[in-house]
Amino acid sequence: FESLSDGEEFAAHVGLEAGGEVAAALAAPFVLSSPAALAASSSDKDPTEWIVGLMNQLLDDIRKDPALKKANPEKVRTFVTNRIMPEVDFARMTRTAVGPQWRQATADQRAALQEGFQGLLTRVYSGAFSSVQDYHAEAVPARRPADASATAIVRTKLVSKTAKPVPVDYRLANKGGAWKVIDVNVSGIWLVQNYHSQFGSILANGGIPALVKALNDKNSALNKDAAKQSGAK
Repeated sequence: FESLSDGEEFAAHVGLEAGGEVAAALAAPFVLSSPAALAASSSDKDPTEWIVGLMNQLLDDIRKDPALKKANPEKVRTFVTNRIMPEVDFARMTRTAVGPQWRQATADQRAALQEGFQGLLTRVYSGAFSSVQDYHAEAVPARRPADASATAIVRTKLVSKTAKPVPVDYRLANKGGAWKVIDVNVSGIWLVQNYHSQFGSILANGGIPALVKALNDKNSALNKDAAKQSGAK
């Protein structure tokens, strides 16, 4: 899984979870301050307004929480699970990253793939929380409005007084009247597509079981590294 280092460089370049973070997030990326606010905004028919508002609230929340800025593992895990994941169609993201072999996976294997992929994105991109600084999100004017029907690509940029703007695009899907993030593009790299390429070689050599093992092994290694760094402080 050595090629995963590309993902780590991706995260460092973003300056936040792409979410990331998702992060993806994963990273990934995308919260409001309360469940009621989430419900109101996720059904907004303007995807650009929705994602920009979410991103700026996310950045503000990270800046206000010292534990998140320091990438405290438990704090980040709770933050991602309770506040980011509801705004992401993670089943679709995982299915796309895995590709055609997803159809061959059992229900248990699919659950393991989603859990492993979420853990990977959370651990790899959480370190960038400390780099949010004074970034804020702005919409990039589009030639035509983003489609508000089924899917949309919204172009934004992260702006700072002390650094160059970072272009960030979001691929969104309207699921049951609510917008969900299904991919994030930072400076020309689509997160899910990037992992699809990395997963492909593993799947070609060992199928779904090999990918589940690779994700678990990588997460275990990242956990050990985090424990060592925590113990050294």
